[in-house]
Amino acid sequence: MTKTMLLSAAALAAILTVTPAAAQFNQSAAAQQSMQEQERKPAARSSATGRLVIGEGVDGRLSARNETLTMEGRAGQRVRISLASDRFDTVLRMTGPGNFSAENDDAPGAQTLNSMIETVLPADGTYTLTVSAYNNSGSGAYRIAALDMANPAGDSARPVAFGETTTGMLTASDDTSFDGAFVDYYAYTGRAGERVTFDLGSDAIDTMLSVYLPNGTEERNDDFRASEGTDSRLSITLPVDGTYTIAASSYSPGEQGGYSLTIREADAGVRTVRPASGNARVFALSVGVADYQRISPLNRTDEDATRVTDALRETGMLAPESVTLVNAQATRANFQSALTDITQAMGDDDLLLIFFSGHGEKVENMTTERDGSAETIELFDAALFDYELAAMMEGIDARTLLVIDACFAGGFDNVIRNADNRMGIFSSDEDVLSLVAEGEKAGGYISHIFRAAMEGSADMNGDRAIEAGELSEYMRREFYRMVLEEPLGTDAEDFRDMQTPGWQNIVVDRGGDGMPHQQVLMNLGSADNRQVARAN
Repeated sequence: MTKTMLLSAAALAAILTVTPAAAQFNQSAAAQQSMQEQERKPAARSSATGRLVIGEGVDGRLSARNETLTMEGRAGQRVRISLASDRFDTVLRMTGPGNFSAENDDAPGAQTLNSMIETVLPADGTYTLTVSAYNNSGSGAYRIAALDMANPAGDSARPVAFGETTTGMLTASDDTSFDGAFVDYYAYTGRAGERVTFDLGSDAIDTMLSVYLPNGTEERNDDFRASEGTDSRLSITLPVDGTYTIAASSYSPGEQGGYSLTIREADAGVRTVRPASGNARVFALSVGVADYQRISPLNRTDEDATRVTDALRETGMLAPESVTLVNAQATRANFQSALTDITQAMGDDDLLLIFFSGHGEKVENMTTERDGSAETIELFDAALFDYELAAMMEGIDARTLLVIDACFAGGFDNVIRNADNRMGIFSSDEDVLSLVAEGEKAGGYISHIFRAAMEGSADMNGDRAIEAGELSEYMRREFYRMVLEEPLGTDAEDFRDMQTPGWQNIVVDRGGDGMPHQQVLMNLGSADNRQVARAN
């Protein structure tokens, strides 16, 4: 217990495996195999020093009291901290500069009682890691490890070149990932804008392919054609210049055998994943109308727009070119002009957010849709139809989030389905009225929830990034939690302009997977401070 071990992507390889509580922490065959593998590798150092270095592992023993370690980190560094034991149900807590705090009991997606925190460090400085047992019940040996996600392999990655096919072999002497699978690492030097396909194939193993980006985020694929085989493929438009680390592994722990890895240009017409770099910004067109003159006024829907803008500014994501239009400013001409200016200023990696809170209408006797009707958002001076917004956005090839808190909002789903990398959040179905929230929270119920999401609440795994799937789950969960005891009774209106009693429900549309679940929409507070709107 005196030797230091440099951990590769899953420093976690050096981590012990825990079995479910029902097994009363007895070691499984997989855990025993993992321990045997450990014996063939250098041991981690003892926790007596109370210090953990990123890229290393530490062995310790929990007794009656919690144990603490310190770790030095730098602002913007994406790290994965893993805590494992075969003796007790672990709990990991992490605190640091700027009131940073994170906690995990059971690692997301893991079938063990191990703990894991993956996060982007907010500042340079010292971070404190606390090791404890769930309900303070349990003690014994543990291992804690820290991994730099931007460089998971350390110096062990083998260089590979574009257009090259490399063969390899997973063996028991390889590094081991957090889930216990053997893994080999490769390093590819890529350029921003490259459309690259990574192919991992094998006749011997069920492959698992991961690509770690220079900013520390990860893209992965198990079976790219689940019904036809077990090979893996990722097609990615690279967001930045830099080193991309490729992990060749297996779906199940312990699989061994040969494989081939090919890096090539993505085929023409193939849709590629477009990961967000750490410096991506949000270009927002935020619109709210309450003081209508041509139709009935509303309560606080104008404040919805300004509050969303303020939330984005406070979290350090708002591009200064963003535009907020409220009440008399929110004309059709101003809307279209702002949309044009914003999209011309955006970079390839930025997010376009269009937010609206106000009236919406359903217009009958239209030939644009199958039900003979079309939906609108009601700007201050005139209506904007769903098909008109779709036409305005034709040719806009940007990651897009459309949020509408208005009656019949779901009718704008055609805007989402016209292109990939678009996501819509709508306050109601296309034939249902939306209600104005009671109290001081906001004009609309969805507006209130969405503002909290932008303030960071939608970062459900604590990694300082909001993914499409996280935002979907957060919006649905919070809405249904709100209406669990008292559903939002309202009216529904069909294509014959007839109204019947109905209920307001949130609609989240990712365009039939046109916006992947794991797509990063925004990175909280990571954009260059010189390129974002400053908080007051």
